Amino acid sequence: MELFTEIMVELRTFIEEARSEPSYREYRSADHAAWPPGKKGSIVMKCDTALELGAPGLESVSFLTWTNDRSLVRDGIVSVAGPDLGEAAGGTLPFGKVVLLGVTGFDEANCYERHREIERMRHGLGLDGYMMRAASQYLREWSRVSLFAVGKGLGLANLGAAVMKLYRSNLYITSVELLFVTSTSARVSMLRRIGERAAKLISAMNRMSEEMSFDCNGCDYAGVCGEVDGLRALRDVLTKDKPHAR
Repeated sequence: MELFTEIMVELRTFIEEARSEPSYREYRSADHAAWPPGKKGSIVMKCDTALELGAPGLESVSFLTWTNDRSLVRDGIVSVAGPDLGEAAGGTLPFGKVVLLGVTGFDEANCYERHREIERMRHGLGLDGYMMRAASQYLREWSRVSLFAVGKGLGLANLGAAVMKLYRSNLYITSVELLFVTSTSARVSMLRRIGERAAKLISAMNRMSEEMSFDCNGCDYAGVCGEVDGLRALRDVLTKDKPHAR
């Protein structure tokens, strides 16, 4: 099943445009060690913080997409558009983070449960000197990076390598690419608009799968489903399995 094809193509365009910016850098995760894990539930206190990413009052967006089409994911690549962690002036940065996943075996019967599983995986990222608070319903992620971690050289390439290691532990994820945007609030806002469209697709999928609701006339996502082949295919499968659903 394909759900995010248009979103993935738009992200590819976003990344290509970002490559023209002077601050853009690209890393291969294999060249950078994943940052060591920290203690479960560890907290970075304000007094020990070197940098905050996507803090309240700053632009922040975080979301993931997946595809069975491996050509849309550059496995092992971490793209950074903007300052790295040790380059931030003022101790704060807007923050955009997108995880692009190549997957195998996603179809109309399992995509709902598999998406929920990989969405929950982000909370398994516990790194030494890095504290993350995510609000997936708002597509936000707020992180604190400790003075110790920045002093030891933690960068977005290391963070990306750790994220990739986490997702690769899942057997049906075949490739992982990361995009970080820390340049300007305007660029993060552009990324948020893409993320909001991805969130609508997920909301439509969730409504079908959780509520078994197929009344297109009374659904807020009718327009979205009409444009995305994957959602129409999901609806067809679910209505066949549950013929008496609403």
